[in-house]
Amino acid sequence: MNLRDFRIGWRLLAKEPAYSAVVIMGLAVGFAVCFLLLGYVRHSLSYDRAVPERERIFRLMQHWNLFSSELRWHDAASLPARDAALASGQPILASTVIDGAVDVRAGDTVQKIGFAVVDPDFEKIFRPTVLAGDLRDTLSRPDALALTHETAVKLFGRADVIGQTVVFDDRTFRIGAVLADQPAATTLPFDSLAGTNTSAWNEEYRDLVTRNWGSAHGRVYIKLLPGADPQALLDAVQRALRASPRYQRQSPDQLARLGGRNLIDFRLGPLADAYLDPDTQDSRTRHGDRNTIYGLTAVAVLILLLAATNYINLATVRTLRRQREIALRKVLGAAAPAVVRQFLAESVLVCLIATGVGLLLAWLLLPVFSDLVQRKFDHMFDPAALAASLALGLLLGLAAGAYPTWSALRVLPTTALAGRGNAETASGLWLRRILTVLQLAAAMGLTGTTLAVTWQTHYASTLNPGFAPEPLLTLGTNKDMRDARVHAFRDALARLPGVIEVGESDTPVTASVNSTSLRRDGGESVEINYYQVSPEFFDAYGLKPVAGRLYNPAMDTMHSIGRVVINQSAVKKFGFASAQDAIGQTLASPSGHEKPMQIVGVAPDIRHRTAREPMQASVFYLGDKLYEFTVRSQNQLTVQREIERLWPTFFPNDVLQVTRMGTQIAERYADDLRLAKLLAASSVIAIAIAAFGVYVLAAYSVQRRTREIVLRKLYGASGGAIGGLVLQEFAQLICAGALLGLPAAWIATERYLAPFTERAPVGMWTVLAALMVAAAVALGATLRHTLAAMRITPILALRD
Repeated sequence: MNLRDFRIGWRLLAKEPAYSAVVIMGLAVGFAVCFLLLGYVRHSLSYDRAVPERERIFRLMQHWNLFSSELRWHDAASLPARDAALASGQPILASTVIDGAVDVRAGDTVQKIGFAVVDPDFEKIFRPTVLAGDLRDTLSRPDALALTHETAVKLFGRADVIGQTVVFDDRTFRIGAVLADQPAATTLPFDSLAGTNTSAWNEEYRDLVTRNWGSAHGRVYIKLLPGADPQALLDAVQRALRASPRYQRQSPDQLARLGGRNLIDFRLGPLADAYLDPDTQDSRTRHGDRNTIYGLTAVAVLILLLAATNYINLATVRTLRRQREIALRKVLGAAAPAVVRQFLAESVLVCLIATGVGLLLAWLLLPVFSDLVQRKFDHMFDPAALAASLALGLLLGLAAGAYPTWSALRVLPTTALAGRGNAETASGLWLRRILTVLQLAAAMGLTGTTLAVTWQTHYASTLNPGFAPEPLLTLGTNKDMRDARVHAFRDALARLPGVIEVGESDTPVTASVNSTSLRRDGGESVEINYYQVSPEFFDAYGLKPVAGRLYNPAMDTMHSIGRVVINQSAVKKFGFASAQDAIGQTLASPSGHEKPMQIVGVAPDIRHRTAREPMQASVFYLGDKLYEFTVRSQNQLTVQREIERLWPTFFPNDVLQVTRMGTQIAERYADDLRLAKLLAASSVIAIAIAAFGVYVLAAYSVQRRTREIVLRKLYGASGGAIGGLVLQEFAQLICAGALLGLPAAWIATERYLAPFTERAPVGMWTVLAALMVAAAVALGATLRHTLAAMRITPILALRD
């Protein structure tokens, strides 16, 4: 191909603007969708690649063996394990990362930012880029803080903030360093950093996270230096655990249940696998699903191939119409290589123009796409992506132009110039039919899968949570009920007009993160979720006892000890014959160090987790380490406004976040909803491409069979019979597409539904609905040409 071939191709495209616009925009839309989806896949596969020597960096992961059937590996680890690793004698670097969010005041502005507490080795392991200040000195000071560039601008409106101060938790912190922003593809996002001696921690929390082997509040990262022995490192951590008071407190019953296994197993998980590690999908850090990533890859490629298929169909029809032109070129001396160059140049030109337009569309749609998948993309349009796109456009042009070029080579000048060469060969016709079948199959497969995912997401998000969420609002405070201000705020909250009840807990009921080991008299110890709640908790949720009584402010206080409430699932887990049988029984920790507690009531089950997991057995304690407030109200909007007015009086340096309980429940299925939206968008595009493909094939089919239709009419065929003749061909194509696409949709649906313990009654309706959609689309696409065939006038057709 040379420049002259491309100039000729450009003139031909300009000569037929309608055809050019159709093929270019069709390819451009397919390319834009493919680019965005593959960009998301590329982003997902590139997590933590910016970390220097990441192949040497590992997450210290742990797994509790007391309840191995219920707990998986976690990338959150007990922080004493870090100390044991450093004391192992192995050449390593190790750092804690304990992250969360804090409310900070800078001047008159209060904002919530990400806050991570790290060890000094963090700088050596991850090597963050320091733009200003001294990071090592900042991490060594209890009253210092390092901010990222974006956070500094967010808080102060500028980046030169060294020496400035912010206030959070009533303490003043000096900005000692400014760091470059973290890449979007990172499993360690942070807005600010502080050292482990930070004054932001009180001594109670510091003792909990740094000295308790049973606590997993943070992550431990280890960098193996040359000569380090990973197994020797893990053995040293295990020896330290066995020597700890936590291990020594194990009861004979617990030791027997271990069966010679370790209380906690440890392993090193590569940092490179952190984002897509299936063992940590339920952790608190952001993770991706490998199957979803690969599924989106397939959808992206499929959309582009469908768009290319339409172009091939259109280009083939156009080649048939250009047979006289091709014949003249050959008569005038154009050799086969010249014909090949010309047709391939036209195809490459179309695809490259479509690539450019597709990139523009993708750039315009990127904010919408980013919001849809809840990801920030900072390298979507980097030089590597643009170069790969142009290369893909070039390859697509060569591949898509192959069949039209082959058709052009087969044109016989004498036949074409005599007007007898306008018919497509049988093999060419079957190829285009096969391409249309593939388009219909892809549309049906995507539609069926989309319907199933959407229906399951709706079904799971609307399952009965065990209480009525409509009148409930939730909010949290940074301190617990032991703080006088929090207690006063709670009392003021209860007095607001429209507030019926206020209950407190140590965690949201939709986030079950705490577990403990308990046993009944004469029974084995079991692992069970636990919640610390206030006496008003059950009243706030409108729950009534299944047996016994629930907590009551008239009979219980936050400091009442020795009384517990369990739920119905816990009755079964502890092995009680019935809920009533559990009343009056006692529960105790297996070690026997804590005072036994009497069961005073059995509560209905509350759905603490998603429909992917069974109902959780739970026990409810009374206590005062409560941060989460649930407000039962008569009018949510009015009460929310009153809370917003009240909040600054008590917490002027904190950000208020009031959430409706229904919204909080729906957020648990946010990833499923995003997947459903992505599939829906892909399905609409696939259906549109299939409709266009059927339309083109129908137009050519009627044109090709004009004489046959005329002869049938002359022999008395009615208009309905002619319409049925045209529709019959496409009914066969739909059936063939259904045989390919619907089983694929069924398999994809089953794979998606497999992790759910509670599944929507999907049955066969989703695949049948996909078939009906495809049939309706095909009918609509062929209707115009079917009617045209029915209206053909024999005398006019024969004259032509």
